[in-house]
Amino acid sequence: MSSTIRSALGGLISARFSLFGLELRDELDRLAVMIAFAIAAAFLLVMALGFLGLAVLFGFWEFRILISAVFALIFTGLGLFAWWKLNALMTCLSSPFPLTSEEFAQDKKLINAAFSTPRLDPEAE
Repeated sequence: MSSTIRSALGGLISARFSLFGLELRDELDRLAVMIAFAIAAAFLLVMALGFLGLAVLFGFWEFRILISAVFALIFTGLGLFAWWKLNALMTCLSSPFPLTSEEFAQDKKLINAAFSTPRLDPEAE
């Protein structure tokens, strides 16, 4: 009987750690995407500021201001898009490892129910 309980607990623990590993991999992938968008947003916004500075610097020349302004607008648009995607990812954050937490809560209830002694009602006797 005890070997059956041991093997059942071993299988339960193994399944939970497997689920935890899958969720950890998903969290790491999501973190990598967020870091990539953050780097892209920072780079593109810095490029936009640089071209805006060039536009002001060359403001009195004929066509260089227009070209610099167009590049600044392009980089600003791309940077704001990356920033928007990063904010969308940040607002969609859920609690980490929701499935594992739910499974552990269910396991705790089952274990407590299995090992709790039934209370005898004194009025029933």
